[in-house]
Amino acid sequence: MKIFQIKNGYHYNSDTLVLYDFISSFLRPNFSGKVLDVGCGSGILGLLIKRDFGAISLNLLDILPENLELSKRNLSENNLEAGLILSDFAKFKSQDRFDLIISNPPYYHSGVKMSKNPFLAVSRYQEALNLGDFIKVANSHLTPSGELIFCYESGEISRVLAILSEFKLSCLAIKFVYARGDKEANLALFRAKKNSRSKPKILPPLFLKNGSDDSNEAKMIYAKSDTKSEFC
Repeated sequence: MKIFQIKNGYHYNSDTLVLYDFISSFLRPNFSGKVLDVGCGSGILGLLIKRDFGAISLNLLDILPENLELSKRNLSENNLEAGLILSDFAKFKSQDRFDLIISNPPYYHSGVKMSKNPFLAVSRYQEALNLGDFIKVANSHLTPSGELIFCYESGEISRVLAILSEFKLSCLAIKFVYARGDKEANLALFRAKKNSRSKPKILPPLFLKNGSDDSNEAKMIYAKSDTKSEFC
C-alpha cells in the first residue's frame, strides 16, 4: 500500500502499525460494520483496515482539511472508498452510530515542548484532543455493543481505565508495547466495549526490537502492513 505523507507534517510510525495489527486480530474476516477512524492523518490506519476487511463502511475524521485531502489522495491511490469528515472530534455530533471507532490519538502531555508546526502539534499533543473528550464523544457515537480500540501512552493507563469506566465502557484487552526488553513499556493498546461486563485480559507484550534488530513479531507486523511511503 502506497501512502503519501506531507513532507513537513506528521509521519506515521510503528505505533500505527502495531495498532492496526491489534485491531485486526479481533475482527472476523467477514466483518462489515461501520468504522470511524478518529484523527486519521494520512488515513493509513483506516485504509489498512479497509484493505483487509473490504466489507466495512469506513469514515475518516480529522480536524485539518489538509489531512483529509491527503487521505482522499491515499484512498484514490489504493482504490479504496471512505467517507471524509472534517471536524474537531471533541465537538463532533452526528446521528450516525459506529460499530467500531479506532484511533491513534494525540497523547503527548503539556510537559513536552510543543512543536510550532501545526501538523505536528495537532497530531501529537493532548491539547488538540484530551483523553476525556475523546472517550466521551466516542462513547456517544458507538452502537449499543460497539467497540473503541486505540493506543495511548502506557504511563497513563490508570487514567485511561478510570475514564473508560466513567463512560460505561468496559476494557476487554490491554497489550503493552516495548521498544526493547530492557526498556519500560512506552505504549499501551486498549480494546473497550459498550454494555459489557467482561474483565480485561492482559495480553502478551510486544517487543519491537531484539537487540539492534527488529523482533520476529515486529517483522511480521511490518510485513503484514506492507506499506510504502512517498512524501508530497
